[in-house]
Order: sequence, then structure tokens, then C-alpha cells
Amino acid sequence: MEPIENVHIERGLTKMALTIDDIYDKEFLVKGGGYDRNDVDQFLDEICDEMTGMLDHIKELEKQLDQAQRELEAARASAQNAAPVVMKSEPVAQTSATLEGILLSAQRLADEAVENAKSKAQGIVKEAEEKAEQIVDEARAEKETLSGQLDGLRKNVAEYKKGFQALIEKYRKLLENEDFLGQ
Repeated sequence: MEPIENVHIERGLTKMALTIDDIYDKEFLVKGGGYDRNDVDQFLDEICDEMTGMLDHIKELEKQLDQAQRELEAARASAQNAAPVVMKSEPVAQTSATLEGILLSAQRLADEAVENAKSKAQGIVKEAEEKAEQIVDEARAEKETLSGQLDGLRKNVAEYKKGFQALIEKYRKLLENEDFLGQ
């Protein structure tokens, strides 16, 4: 598969050279028999709906990732600001080691949560890119099919024109022939 052209997704900002409005506003010329205008419009609407859904899903995942990062920062800040608790029954060194272990566990859990969120977001973005790439590939294949059909029609027109011109020339020569009217 070829990479998707003109579509770039960046963290926190989704930019597309081809927008959903571009698809909605696209007008196609009708030439000859052409495609059923309603079918084309319906297909474009389906593409727009799919793209809108994907963009909404990406934005939601970005919000979840931002929230997880804020929670991580809050946990780190509260862990740094926490005053060490010294129990009378335990030596200070043992309490400090226990707190350090708790903080390391909390840090590890927070890091895992962030990594999981990033991994899910990347998976969804990748899936959306693959689906968009598939749509683009299908459109390209359809374009190639239409181009082939158009070339065939052009060839048929040229052959018809050539045959018609030959027929006209044949009758012209017949009319120019002096023996045509029995003279």
C-alpha cells in the first residue's frame, strides 16, 4: 500500500490537507452516461462520516492521554511534597526505605498507565491511517478503471468517426463520377 498523501496527524493537533468539508463540497462533472450522482454523493457522505468518527475518536484519546499525564504529574507532585512519616516503632532508615519503595511502585504504575494510553492511541491512529489508506487505494483503483473505460470510449468514437468519414468519401467519389447519372 502507498502512504496516505496529504493527511498528517500530530499529537494535540489534527491537520488534514483534505478536509471533510472538501469532500462534502466536491462537485463532479457529469459527462456521457457517468455515475449515478446519488450513489457518488452517498459514498462521499459515508467517507465524511467515517472521517468525522475517526477524528472524534482521536480527539477523545488525546483527551484521555492528557488526563493521564496530568494525573501522573499530580501524583509525582504529591509524592515529592509528602512529609516522611516516622513511626516510633520503626527506625527512620526502614521507614524511608518503605516510602521509597512505595514511591517507586507508584511511579512505575503511573509510567505503565501512560505507556498503555500512548500505545492504545498509537494503535487507533494506525488503524485510522490504514483505513484511510485503504479508502484512497480503492479510489485510485476506481479511477484507473474509469480511465480505462474512458480510453475505450474514445477509441470507439475515433473508429466510428473514421468509418463515417470513409463512407462520406465513398459517396463523394460516387457523386463526382461522371457515369453516375448515366451521362
